[in-house]
Amino acid sequence: MQLPSSSSLQDLTFKFCTGVVLVPVENGGGIQEDKSLLQSLSILRCREFFCRWPMGESESIYPFPASLEKLYVLDEPSMKSIAVLSNLTSLTSLSLLKCNNLTVNGFNPLIVVNLIQLQVHGCNTLAVDMLSEVASQRAKLLPAGYISGLKKLTVDDICGLLVAPICNLLAPALHTLEFLCDERMESFTKEQEKVLQLLTFLEKLIFFRCWCLQSLPQGLHRLSSLKELRVVDCPKIRSMPNEGLPVSLTKLVMNHRSAEIEEQIEKIKRTNPDLSVSDDYYTQGNTCRPPILFFYF
Repeated sequence: MQLPSSSSLQDLTFKFCTGVVLVPVENGGGIQEDKSLLQSLSILRCREFFCRWPMGESESIYPFPASLEKLYVLDEPSMKSIAVLSNLTSLTSLSLLKCNNLTVNGFNPLIVVNLIQLQVHGCNTLAVDMLSEVASQRAKLLPAGYISGLKKLTVDDICGLLVAPICNLLAPALHTLEFLCDERMESFTKEQEKVLQLLTFLEKLIFFRCWCLQSLPQGLHRLSSLKELRVVDCPKIRSMPNEGLPVSLTKLVMNHRSAEIEEQIEKIKRTNPDLSVSDDYYTQGNTCRPPILFFYF
C-alpha cells in the first residue's frame, strides 16, 4: 500500500484492513513529509501494516509525517520497535494497544514532550519502559526546564508505574490515571502508597478490571484533589480504605460492592452528603463504552 501525499488530508483511519501493508519509502511508501498536513491517524486491527517496514534503530526514514498530533494503534503485532515513531515530536495523544511485539528499542524521549494523553496497554512493559527512560534522560535529552504536560494516562501495570522517578515526572500535570486490566497486582506496598501521594493534582482515579486487586490504597484519603473514583469489575476488593475517602471526592462509581463496603459508603456519605454513588460505569458521565475498550474486547 502507498499513502498518497495530500495538502488537505488531516484525519486517516485504517480499520480491520487485514492484509494492508505499508510500503517502504524507497518503493514510494509512507506519507510525503514535505506535503502532508496529516494530524490524526488510527490503525485498528490491520495486523500486518508494518510487516515490510524496516524496524532498525538506525533508520532515519519514518513512515509518518512529523505533523502528526494523534496516533492510535490497536492490535498490530507487525509493529516491533517504537523507533518508527521517533520523528513524531508534535504528538499530543498516543495510544498503543495490544501491540505485543512492540519494544522500547530506539525510543526517542522527545516524542513525549507535547503529550497530553497516553494510553499503553497489552504491550508488555512498554509503558513503564518509556516513562522510565524519560524520567532518567530528561536532564540530558529533553528541553531545558522540561515539565511533563501529560494529563491523562492509561496503563496496565500498577506496580511498574508506582515508583518515585515516574510519579515525580508525572506529578506537575497528571489529573486522570486509569489502571486497565492489571492481572497481577494484589495489594499496595508502603512504598507504592507513598509514591502515589506525589500525584498531588490527581482528580480522577480508575481501576478497571483489575481482577486480582484485593484492596484500594490505604492512603487514598490523602489525595486532596481527587474528585472521582471508579472501581469497576474488581470483585476481590471487599472493603474501603480504613481512613475512608478524600473529602474532595464528589463521585464514586463501584460495582461488586460487598455488604461491608455498602456500610462504609453510607458512613462516608453522612460526612460527605454531596457524594454521588453509582455502580454503573457506562451511565455516569459515559454515554458509550470507553474508546479504549470499544475495539479491545
